[in-house]
Amino acid sequence: MTDNAGATVLKTPPRNSVLSGEVKSTPLATGSAVVSEHISTVGVQVNNVRPWIARDVEKFEKCGADTMLQELLAVCTGFSQSLSASEKSTLLENSLEAVLPICNVGAVAQEIKGHLTDFCDIEHETSTYDPFVRAANLALRELSDVKVPGIPAFKVDDKTNILLHVNDPMPIYQDHQGKQSERKPDIVVVSRQTALSATKAHHTQESRVLTETACKAPKDNFQWTDVRSTLELKRPRRSLAHPPAAYNTNYIVPAPSVQYMEYRKDTNGPAQPTSSTSATKDKEKESAKPPHPVVQNGLYAAEMFAAHIARQYVISFIVNNDYIYVWFFDRENTIQGAAINFIQDLPRFLVLLLIMQRMGYEQWGLNAVFEPEPGFSGKVMVEDTGIDLELDLKSDERVTHFGIRGRATTVFPVKSKALSELPRDCHFLNESPELVAKLYWPEETRQSEPDILDEVYKIAQTDPDVQGHVPELVWFHKFKGTSTSKIRIALGLKDAEQAEQGSRALYIIVFRKLIPITTLSGKEFLDAWWQIVKCHRALWKGGVLHRDVSPSNLMVYRLRGKFIGVLNDYDLSSFKRDGPSGLERTGTVPFMAVDLLTTEAIAGEVEHLYAHDAESFVWVLTWVCLRYENGKLLRKNRPLEEWLRLDADACRKEKHDFRSWKLRTMRPSGSHEVSWEVVLMCFRGIYTIYGPLEYSNPSDQSAFELLLEKPMQGHL
Repeated sequence: MTDNAGATVLKTPPRNSVLSGEVKSTPLATGSAVVSEHISTVGVQVNNVRPWIARDVEKFEKCGADTMLQELLAVCTGFSQSLSASEKSTLLENSLEAVLPICNVGAVAQEIKGHLTDFCDIEHETSTYDPFVRAANLALRELSDVKVPGIPAFKVDDKTNILLHVNDPMPIYQDHQGKQSERKPDIVVVSRQTALSATKAHHTQESRVLTETACKAPKDNFQWTDVRSTLELKRPRRSLAHPPAAYNTNYIVPAPSVQYMEYRKDTNGPAQPTSSTSATKDKEKESAKPPHPVVQNGLYAAEMFAAHIARQYVISFIVNNDYIYVWFFDRENTIQGAAINFIQDLPRFLVLLLIMQRMGYEQWGLNAVFEPEPGFSGKVMVEDTGIDLELDLKSDERVTHFGIRGRATTVFPVKSKALSELPRDCHFLNESPELVAKLYWPEETRQSEPDILDEVYKIAQTDPDVQGHVPELVWFHKFKGTSTSKIRIALGLKDAEQAEQGSRALYIIVFRKLIPITTLSGKEFLDAWWQIVKCHRALWKGGVLHRDVSPSNLMVYRLRGKFIGVLNDYDLSSFKRDGPSGLERTGTVPFMAVDLLTTEAIAGEVEHLYAHDAESFVWVLTWVCLRYENGKLLRKNRPLEEWLRLDADACRKEKHDFRSWKLRTMRPSGSHEVSWEVVLMCFRGIYTIYGPLEYSNPSDQSAFELLLEKPMQGHL
């Protein structure tokens, strides 16, 4: 195992003090983290992820409007971490003074006010796009001459200079592991080059693009890779107060009822269905009407994340009546800035536009290491490591994510001259010369995956059930400066002692290539599954608790004509000696033990036992038998589909019904009939441990024998 410095494996300290009281397990991951990395495995349709996105955005963090503006201005300087609070405050004061003449003096000020007056008088939402874009783009043109000490001067560059452009009703499409999404953001922030291209205009027509063409939907579809940000407009009020005669730099304090955009479940249907029947009905009802603007904004943020590899964060906006709200999304959580009344407080709106105009490529949250330009796929050199990587981001084998919060794992084929020349460890049996890279955002307080694997490899040296059945880590690197705690400390949402609580940082790990177990059928599949069961059992005995058994984490490779099972993905694992750490529940709802889906378990009050992971193996076996045929996910009529839309409590009830009576009505696919015999025997064990009244908390060995080993008799 090699890291970028050739030093010992990076370690992050365990932490058990996240929740009040005694913590026996880590609490449930909510929102899109549940499904974002399992699009192809579980078969979720990417256009049907609204409930998960809703859970991502409903509990956002809050900060003041000026606090948000100060920090974004500091980001523009490129030295945000080194600026003091007073220096950031001065930066905002200077910026407000610099833009004030554009608000008050001359014909341009009157023209901007005229567009804003038109915006106030228009009652229909779609008709407000035109005056809003005209006012914003006119202001951007004037802001190009504004100079603020510490803020980079405007540079003429069509690739980076931005403008606002009406998009609705033109759809923007994006592929997610073979699933296509379709979104229609109202207004987008794009480069001038993108605007010219989408409108089929020539550079000689640039002034017309800025003033006229941008106020209409483009002739060609925009691509999410080219969209820097989005604005979602809502107009529930018919009339708005007109701009004042003159502006000053004082903040117009919004009424408490409009200070933040709140998402309430009763506003637009339930965020978490309570049963499979209600889930289906609610899904049908919700699909017939537009989502709440907070959820819609979250969906656009998820698309912008998905369009760019290893994106650090996304900034987007909601305009509700005469208020604009700044939303900051990263893999930890969502932050919303308090409302700015862009009609009555035009100077702050212009400062916001100045920020958008002066932010560079990376300051929009884009990763220049892996994506030096939008849509890049090719050779890169990882900073300060001497490791070359040739990324194949166009590969059909790429595993992407779709969501906001969570690990946001992306896996793709990679080549590397430096890594291919590293010596091989004789304990690894996978002979594939191919490599894959895994980019993801684990919690900083968890034991790092390389640290866990270091212990796994020690066990493998003496245990034949583990040797050859674990992934081969070739190289890893943690990227400095990517901690999600930085922005929260800067905004005053965390202090130094809280900094790492829930925070995430970007890692890359390169592994020897593996094959999904779901591509196998018949006895080959069952043999590989059993090998992984035994590997998992041996590791548990050795003190390594995997605790995230799902189809995505069961892999294979071919060795001398036989498939070898591999227990993969240890970034949610822990050591038995340390106990639970971090804020993420270890598991994916459809495959979790029923005992871990109770209210007490979700609150972290139920200890995660070996028996729970053993039960997860049974649910995975059941899932594959019912939903895969000859190594491919069924195209339609997939059993258990509704489980993908359920919260933990509803899924617990569904699983109870499944084992009580639905199981005997199910039939496996033709290629998994042998494995189905094992499934039926496994459920006899599940009946035993749950009993009529309560969970029996079986010992590790009893659970292994009852749920797994005994059902496999006759198939070994």
